[in-house]
Amino acid sequence: MPGYKSLPEQFSGPAAEQVRLAELLQRAGANEDAVHLLESALEVCAASAPELPGWLCGRLASMYRTLKRYDDEVGLLVRYRDSQQSEEARVRFDARLSKARAIAQRKTRSDTRMLASVRTAVNRRAVEAAALRTPAPDLGFSPEAVSELATAFAEASASEGEHSGLVAAIERLHREARGSGYPAERIVTAIKTVWHDAKSPDPAAAEAWNARYRDALTRSLALYFEEL
Repeated sequence: MPGYKSLPEQFSGPAAEQVRLAELLQRAGANEDAVHLLESALEVCAASAPELPGWLCGRLASMYRTLKRYDDEVGLLVRYRDSQQSEEARVRFDARLSKARAIAQRKTRSDTRMLASVRTAVNRRAVEAAALRTPAPDLGFSPEAVSELATAFAEASASEGEHSGLVAAIERLHREARGSGYPAERIVTAIKTVWHDAKSPDPAAAEAWNARYRDALTRSLALYFEEL
């Protein structure tokens, strides 16, 4: 996480493991996916204890700022503060909260002055220019493994429950990664890229489609670390 060392081994349990997976996703550039895991871990903690852990809230707040989600950062820090019993814990992130509020207010004023049509046009040109400059990534896996994963994602979008084809494709990707000595980040990048290029379902199935992707990431990382 930005500004954070890896979570010490003294922290254990489902939430801690999700934080460690999020750290890996963040290093691989999958920031949105890292945030999703951290948010899920936060709800796990909230369901088991009234006081939210600072080691988790601090990491999630940093990711929100990285993604320019300033209002979410403010809301999270306020939620953390309100959950604490001791004054020492309550004021732990006060300086960060003040800065986050200032950034959020500046952004609101800036957005108010900017015409939405102009902002959309500028963003579209920037994306198009970036697409021209950035070549397709070399995933480093065999064409057969990449094709199998793409097909499995497309087929999984039309079914419910665990999809055997997707499980098999992830296991094949994992075997190739281990055989080539690839780090876990390489597997994350491959899954993210293939999923983005796969055929998307209709809008009504978007949440299920996203869940397939998150499940694929979790399964691939679990396989990888089981063999370390």
